[in-house]
Amino acid sequence: MTLFKQLSLLATFLLISIFIIVLGVNIKNSTDSVQAQLYADAKNTATSLSLSLASANGNISMMSTMINANFDNGSYQNITLVDMQGELLYERHSDNKIIEVPKWFINAIKIKSPIASANVSAGWNPIGILNVQSDSSEAYKQLYTVLCSLSISFSITFIISLILLYLLLAILLKPLKNIRSQAEAIINNKFIIQENLPHTKDFREVVKAMNTMVKKVEEIFNKANEALSKQAELLYIDEETGLYNRKYLTNKLPEYLKIDARVPSGICIMIALNGVVEANKVIGRQKVDKLYQDIALMLKRQAKDFEDSLIIRMNGTEFFILLPRCSEEDGLALAGYMEHGSDILISKELDRTVTYLSFGVYEYRHTQSVGQVLSASDYALSQAKLFTDKNHVYLHKTQSDKEIMGKEEWRKILDFAIEHNTVHFDTYKVLDSKEKALLHNVLSISIVSHDAHKCSYGRFIAPAITLGLDIEIYKKALTKIFKEPDVELKNSTYSLRLSSQYLDDPLSFTQLKNLCSKYSKTLPLKLIIELPDKILRNNSESLQSYKELFDLYNIQIGVFEFIGESSDYTYLKEWRPSYIKAECDYFLTLSAQDLSSLQVATNSIGVDLIATGVMDLETLQKLQEIDIYKVQGRATELI
Repeated sequence: MTLFKQLSLLATFLLISIFIIVLGVNIKNSTDSVQAQLYADAKNTATSLSLSLASANGNISMMSTMINANFDNGSYQNITLVDMQGELLYERHSDNKIIEVPKWFINAIKIKSPIASANVSAGWNPIGILNVQSDSSEAYKQLYTVLCSLSISFSITFIISLILLYLLLAILLKPLKNIRSQAEAIINNKFIIQENLPHTKDFREVVKAMNTMVKKVEEIFNKANEALSKQAELLYIDEETGLYNRKYLTNKLPEYLKIDARVPSGICIMIALNGVVEANKVIGRQKVDKLYQDIALMLKRQAKDFEDSLIIRMNGTEFFILLPRCSEEDGLALAGYMEHGSDILISKELDRTVTYLSFGVYEYRHTQSVGQVLSASDYALSQAKLFTDKNHVYLHKTQSDKEIMGKEEWRKILDFAIEHNTVHFDTYKVLDSKEKALLHNVLSISIVSHDAHKCSYGRFIAPAITLGLDIEIYKKALTKIFKEPDVELKNSTYSLRLSSQYLDDPLSFTQLKNLCSKYSKTLPLKLIIELPDKILRNNSESLQSYKELFDLYNIQIGVFEFIGESSDYTYLKEWRPSYIKAECDYFLTLSAQDLSSLQVATNSIGVDLIATGVMDLETLQKLQEIDIYKVQGRATELI
């Protein structure tokens, strides 16, 4: 119960108590006053009537007439005349009168009408004793009228008091609402600073304390963010040329080689500077370093026209270029053009036959592993180095590993799945290996073909992207989750990855918004939407719409494909994801300082770190040694 309700109930109880006490005192005083008045009236009547009866000189007939006259003109319950021996001479009493007062009131208020007596005599001779008792019905009416008047006045006062009390409490406790909102935000790892301090001293001190705590947490995050930004430069940037280094390539390359890569193939060019020792002797180390910088500038200039291209300095003498959407012909032409440009750079002060660049060209495909691509590129470069003539470019070809089925056959399977809604899900566990607890399940989309064969995500997604049907598959999957979830999905937490292609499609947002508005209240599972780190860092306007949608319908956000390449991690504080997923190799290759800074930053905003691709218990143990306990991969089946 809120403090406002507690204070309201307490104040209501006090007002009601005061009302009951005051009303009781007033009724008691009024009752006593009425009884006293009844006795006074009876006494006055008895005195005056006894004097009148004395004039009758003991004539009972005359005295009865006088008694009747007084009884009929007054409000009496009983008038009796008895002689000195106590024998009744005359009596007059009232019949049962209908009193316009509720019975419960009569039962609750007991009024005793007192009897007043007076001696009746004729001269010096006593005749008898006159007893007069007033009627209490009028007294009940009077008291009931008093009760009604008090009740009405107190009710009006009570209502006005409650209204004033409500307004007063609303004003006094308004800062408490802000404090509560701030506390709830902290629970949700959202840190809000209250600029307007309340006037109430106690509340003001609480707000100051909470503001101080929030500032300290933000300071922890900002310091960790600053450390991570500096470490990212040291971790991924070659200081001499400003290019990315080999570590960046090994962490970034999986993004290009995943099963649902936006671009299925491209060209890798491995480049090496030969004759470095001789060049150092001829022009000196500083000029050779300047030559490396000129080569890096040339590579940047040549690769700028290729979207999402990578330029890497692998080591002291080797460079690597990855060009998505580049064909073999264009790759060879570009390598030849760069070789010509390098001749111009080198021949200014060096012997072109001794110092030169070699270019190994290789066409990669997204179905290959990182090791396969790097090995093939190394082989192409080693072959290029063998050339002793002017042309130092070598193209390495490998056997095609393209899907046996053609586009039309895949189109038939995908069209059938979309038309007949044969989209299903495979699930994989994400565990806390320390607590042996299930964190959530990962949903992986699968489809069933027209011949009842099941196709996994890794098998159908590449042709789906090529045919432009991947977005429709995602839409069908989301519709199934919201509209007709499988029985086994109920009462648990599940995550679903959304590709950058889906997020970039303007119609996707409208579809997801409609699904949320119609089915989110009846959704029998807790849903986490995973977004690529690269998309999240861009923080586009369209992505902000997704954020507002997820916040509105209490859908959590997860991040995947994280490699720590950002120079600023404040986007994590803005998005507040539940967790970050990165390949286990990324965590294992981080230095202790880098990992510590990352953990401090994420812990300060309540973001978990989850290692993916954990395939064996040996890798799991290594992760546990660096305090990474939340894992996804084949090893979860062995825990």
